[in-house]
Amino acid sequence: MKRLILISYLALAACGGEPGAATIEVTSDPVALHVDAPDNLSLGRLTYRGGLVLTSDDERFGGLSALEVYDDGHVIAVSDSAYWVIGALDFDADGDLTGFTDVTLAPILSATGAVLSGTAADAEGLADLGQGRFAVSFEREHRIAIYEIGERGEHAATALPESAPSPHGIERLRNNGGIEALAAVPDGFMAFVEYPIIDGRPYTIWHMPDGGAAEAHDYHAAAGHGLTGADMLPDGRIVLLERFWSRDIGNRVRVALTDEASLIAGTPPEILADWGTEATIDNLEGVAVAMVNGELRLFILSDNNYNTEGQRTLLLSFAIEGL
Repeated sequence: MKRLILISYLALAACGGEPGAATIEVTSDPVALHVDAPDNLSLGRLTYRGGLVLTSDDERFGGLSALEVYDDGHVIAVSDSAYWVIGALDFDADGDLTGFTDVTLAPILSATGAVLSGTAADAEGLADLGQGRFAVSFEREHRIAIYEIGERGEHAATALPESAPSPHGIERLRNNGGIEALAAVPDGFMAFVEYPIIDGRPYTIWHMPDGGAAEAHDYHAAAGHGLTGADMLPDGRIVLLERFWSRDIGNRVRVALTDEASLIAGTPPEILADWGTEATIDNLEGVAVAMVNGELRLFILSDNNYNTEGQRTLLLSFAIEGL
């Protein structure tokens, strides 16, 4: 019933109920984890539960940097050209991911109600703070903003931002290496900087407690990797996505598991999977967890940088073994 209500709302929004919102067609093509061995579903402690290559004739679709996935398959994502992307996941009878449907785009707005553009538009991180409030991080013009878009994203097209306190040191972030990931925690959220502020030093994580000052902590990602995605599991542990790219090697990604206390203490994370071009991969940036048919599921999203010739928008789904 909730999904039917959502579809009806978005249809109204596209007809003018919410200025700026529009439904678009997205094609979902299945992709194997191991192209040369499609029956191989294993990757470290992850088991493949379906993946998609997402495409659209709408030139606004792409550049997807972060997402939240809910137990009923509802999805809220952001793009690095400042769009909310709202839709629904489809699964087959076995619970494998088969589609991304009922997709709506809405521009992310400035405090004056203008559509964000230029260097102000690079949305990278997303965290559901509860009661319809979402934190969004932006790089280039480094900042964190809070949007009240509704629990289902029903007010995304008209939501105006409330500025979040800027952590000390945000002005020192690299132009294209800012707060790439956010994760909600019980007393606020955590903000993850993509690359070390100073070369050779640890990565910075800011704990942003509700009503309190930001607290900085160190994290030791794999060498050369960017810290691009984060989400909290139901048991309070945090899954992190570390992405690597070089012209000679190509893409690599590491999926790590930790918890808030370990992050603060500087304890190395547990590695769930670490892969490169031997399996399906692209510019993986977003990570989210949800329950699907009673199974804890990990979703990983890639940012194609609007490069439709050389990169793909991938949405990959995994079960996590041993949890």
